[in-house]
Amino acid sequence: MSKGDETKPGTFYERDWFTGRLIERGPTLKPGESIDKWICRRVVDYPGGRPPAAAAIDRCSKCQAPIAFNPARQVSAPKICMQCAGIEPLPFGA
Repeated sequence: MSKGDETKPGTFYERDWFTGRLIERGPTLKPGESIDKWICRRVVDYPGGRPPAAAAIDRCSKCQAPIAFNPARQVSAPKICMQCAGIEPLPFGA
């Protein structure tokens, strides 16, 4: 991830391979679009290690750390934690 890129939960992004920056694509995929990874926050990174009540828990497909995700989303891609994706998560309330 490029320095200065900030992401929002529930939003899809595409990497501009020329500049390295992320381009926001919105909250839904267009018909026929797919993603290569589903980036999730580690459970330990939530305040008090408690993810939102509606979150489901899985494991990062790279490091096996417990991660939280929105089970209402229908995404077919490996789930990986922000750290394995090279993202330094912002603290909550930032």
